[in-house]
Amino acid sequence: MAPTGGVPGRTGPDDGVERPTLLAEAVTRWELQDEIALHVLGRPWHDDDLRSPHGFVRAVSRRVGDGGLTGLAAAGTIAVAVRPPSDELPSGSRVEHWRRRRGLTQHDVARRMGRSGTWIAAIEEGVERIPAADTARGIAAALRIDLPLLLGRDPRPQFPLENDSLGAEIERVREFLERTDAMAPAPVAVIPSTAAITGMLRTAWRTFEQVEYGRLMRALPRLLRDAAVSDGARAGGPDAPEAARLLSQVYRLTAVALHKLGEYHLSWLTADRAIEAARRGRDPLLAATALRAVSAALLALGRTAAARNVTTTELPVIGRLDDTWLVVRGALLLQSASAAARTGDAATTRELLFSADIVAARLGRDTVRYGTWFGPTSIELARVSTAVDLGEGADAIAVHHRMNQARLNELTCEQHAGHYLTLARAHLQTGAADRAATAFQTSARLAPGESRNPLHQAIQLQIQAA
Repeated sequence: MAPTGGVPGRTGPDDGVERPTLLAEAVTRWELQDEIALHVLGRPWHDDDLRSPHGFVRAVSRRVGDGGLTGLAAAGTIAVAVRPPSDELPSGSRVEHWRRRRGLTQHDVARRMGRSGTWIAAIEEGVERIPAADTARGIAAALRIDLPLLLGRDPRPQFPLENDSLGAEIERVREFLERTDAMAPAPVAVIPSTAAITGMLRTAWRTFEQVEYGRLMRALPRLLRDAAVSDGARAGGPDAPEAARLLSQVYRLTAVALHKLGEYHLSWLTADRAIEAARRGRDPLLAATALRAVSAALLALGRTAAARNVTTTELPVIGRLDDTWLVVRGALLLQSASAAARTGDAATTRELLFSADIVAARLGRDTVRYGTWFGPTSIELARVSTAVDLGEGADAIAVHHRMNQARLNELTCEQHAGHYLTLARAHLQTGAADRAATAFQTSARLAPGESRNPLHQAIQLQIQAA
């Protein structure tokens, strides 16, 4: 079956039916696990004691023994429903983890919140649940961290996108990604040229860098369609690799944009397609850039171990190491450092950043290849963000103050605003809510479109509650 740029997957030996990729199947399976755990136990599958089926069974057994199953679960019926984003709450084990890392007693945390020590103990032991998002933000503030760090994953949108024009644009992209008929080979007269697709892709990246997410999401369906049609029509011909590489780049841009808007599962699936297209385009470096998007989606979902594993891919060395190889290698090192920081592994984080320094020294300057940016400035930004992920806000602020202001001013709107949002998180970790508010306002001024970013929304709510 010739590739058409449609839903990538496996074709059975007999029936010729295309099936989902392993990653696509995994997304569905994990989503189902999360829903089952939520409705049976009242908490997501990714809590520490639910990381394996055996852990799930033990947790259910304990809850049954305590008479703790209620409602639909107690009746033996589980209804799958989407819970409101504001109801995403951290587990007791996450509270205990950060309390111990901060060197605090249960009484210390309780005193800061005006609560009793027995209440904090009950939360940590799972006897009581955190009742609301406001309480979770209060716990995070008492621990001197932000809510995303306490959650161990990136937040989802704080308002229902279904009631927003951007939500409708996201749904159009989702619907297109779920279709296969729109990606079939087209008549020769309407096959888009690779030059036209390249120009549209360049414009789309600039739109992303300017944080014009609404305009980008309106443009993506056509860009996806044209790239997929081009890929299908040129399959088997001399231009097939180039068309596949273009499709891969369009998929990756789509994955990055969806991630920004909190569509982490869809971002993951789209990045998986980017990898498949890059491999058909016989470009392992392009495939590696898509692996970064996969890793970022996994981190957003709280799957830190898998995120680290994804970035350990070995890049092929063919002849002289050119700038593209160095950019991709360095970017993978920074993504791996981010994953290490999310796990609290400070030593490995430092080692990976040092390795990135070596690559950047060889590169000599900030460089962009395949929409991937790497160089000395990107490493400094990574030092700030990884310090925040490690809960070391004071260190992040110190790195920021050492940074070259001229280099900061040369960043794209998306990069510059993202840095100041990270800085706001660092100030929250030091208990300086006023400075966090100032950094947040700078981020919002640099890129008003970031208000659609769930992380931006979560930090805004925590600053307001401080």
